[in-house]
Amino acid sequence: MAESDLPGRLKWVAPIAIGLLFIATVGAFGWSQRLKREPLVIDRVEFVAAGSPEIKATVFTPNGDCLRDTISINFRTTKSDDASVEIIGPGGKVIRTLEEDLFFKRYREHSLPWDGRKDNGVVPETDQYRVRVNMKGLDRVLYLPGRIRLRKVERSASSCETDAAGRAKAGDRPAVTGNSQG
Repeated sequence: MAESDLPGRLKWVAPIAIGLLFIATVGAFGWSQRLKREPLVIDRVEFVAAGSPEIKATVFTPNGDCLRDTISINFRTTKSDDASVEIIGPGGKVIRTLEEDLFFKRYREHSLPWDGRKDNGVVPETDQYRVRVNMKGLDRVLYLPGRIRLRKVERSASSCETDAAGRAKAGDRPAVTGNSQG
């Protein structure tokens, strides 16, 4: 092979590389469009803490004063699977496992309460927390959109009013409905 033939052979490398990159780009675009058309695995996400309407529904204060002590994490699954639901704190650390290997039936609403405590029973610091759902069979880890805002405040003595039977008055606690077992 002569040295004069070498540049002639190399001049085809660049067009071939560009052609392969073009084909790969078109393929990636087609794949992403296919994924966009698939239905969401989890939808209708809502965080609800019962309490006064002047405070955002995603803010709760787990201090035992019967106002905004728990938050209800509501969502719908569109595919059946066993899943774990975790509360994720700052830095991506799991601070609470709400459910482990619970079966979620497709097209059912699910509601999971969180009392604002870590797995060790301690109320964490004021911060924003995320909810992570690990769908085992689908091999997917999903973060629910939005954040839960936990505020660590002192308990107000007069907030816990009771009726004649000694129960907290209606509206003071969030109503947790739905059955995750479906």
